Amino acid sequence: MTRAIVGSAGRAEDSDDIEIRLVGCRCYRVLAADVPWMLAGYPTALYAGDPAAADPAGDVEASASLRVLLGQSRAGLGFVVTVPSAGTIPVAEPEWMIVRDHLRAHYYRDDGPVEVLGVD
Repeated sequence: MTRAIVGSAGRAEDSDDIEIRLVGCRCYRVLAADVPWMLAGYPTALYAGDPAAADPAGDVEASASLRVLLGQSRAGLGFVVTVPSAGTIPVAEPEWMIVRDHLRAHYYRDDGPVEVLGVD
């Protein structure tokens, strides 16, 4: 099964945060203090813009197998999905995923981003 690439994730250029850049100009950050917890598989908040001045805009958590990290926007915060037959609806289901071990390896080596894949 082939999944569409919907963005990239890796160490931020200006800090030890993780940046998750999605197609359509959405960019989330996982705070450096939360990175070890996220990479270990614990649920973590995602921030858009300045994390110090903002409420979380999304969430990321590990799948039951701990193989992938599943991410989503928080419903009711302005992030919506447009469905041709239903118009715009708040996001409630995981939108994207990242292979956890792949992200962890690239983050600690600081050698570039990994692919973010769409969830069917």
